[in-house]
Amino acid sequence: MKYNKVRNIIKETINRQGLLARGDSIVMGVSGGPDSICLFDVLADLAPEWELKLYPVHINHCFRPGAAEADQDYTERFTAGRGFPCESRVVDCSAMASELGMTSEEAGRKARYDAFYDRCRRLAEEGVDRQKIKIAVAHNANDQVETVLFRILRGTGTDGLTGMEYSRREGEYSVVRPLLDVRREDIEEYCECKGLNPARDHTNEEAIYARNKIRLELLPYLEREYNENIAGALLRLRDIAASDKEFIWQSVEEAAERLRLEGEGEIVLERQGLAELHESIRHRVVMKSFGEVGLTSDITAERLAAADRIIMKKQGPKTVEFPGGYRLKVAAGKVHIGKHALDKRCES
Repeated sequence: MKYNKVRNIIKETINRQGLLARGDSIVMGVSGGPDSICLFDVLADLAPEWELKLYPVHINHCFRPGAAEADQDYTERFTAGRGFPCESRVVDCSAMASELGMTSEEAGRKARYDAFYDRCRRLAEEGVDRQKIKIAVAHNANDQVETVLFRILRGTGTDGLTGMEYSRREGEYSVVRPLLDVRREDIEEYCECKGLNPARDHTNEEAIYARNKIRLELLPYLEREYNENIAGALLRLRDIAASDKEFIWQSVEEAAERLRLEGEGEIVLERQGLAELHESIRHRVVMKSFGEVGLTSDITAERLAAADRIIMKKQGPKTVEFPGGYRLKVAAGKVHIGKHALDKRCES
């Protein structure tokens, strides 16, 4: 039966990627749609055998008055019926977007992850081992295809071709995607076979956002005109890029460790050794170093090229500004990476 196929794929993904362990406490995003309902239903089935504790969280984004309330009611009834009561939050994401100067999609994501992290913190305060707390989200294989294509259109580097990771560390907690190898059509059939009747967000069928346009217009066009298995081709590209990324970052870790010098509140690297690295490795060592001091995004190719110019030259000191008050400074044969307040220490 189709639902056994889906369950087996999810179990295989969890085991192969090491996403969950016996006794884990899982904070789950459950929207009420087919993806999250399918994942919740499978994990609820596995919970007794794997000793899992599920903590479903639902966000009513207030985007669709009436329908949003119905989705919340369905989710609360469904999860409670499986023995895992849902914690729901009502957040006016349109107002949040206006207040914070972001898109409604970004506001929705922020609302969800704020709720997930808050639930994780409360579990930790109740005595649950932080290492046993995971956040599970329900992205599927089609979402992965759309992500890879979206990044290509935006001009991603090779690391971006890896799309969404099966697991990533967010502060003290891991975010896992056990559904990432399951196709959307199989999820739909799983829900139908089991009579789950998930909620439907009809805005997903409207070409009003970039991702919707990719799913509803661009992918069908590419499939029709260029490659009937474009989804499979993009997933293979993703797998190859992920393998290459793993190898490259092993080299980055080794180089960063070798070049690291003593530093207080900053990252200090040996300039000559950094200059001798291949550009690909050098850029990643710089990005890794910024990540360790708190800058994890908005590091552009232009900034890295500017950093290259002062790293490769022996005269100095020189400085390159990075976003958020961060900077890279070369002085006395060393590369200092940190915040503006570290300038005097760099010059001493």
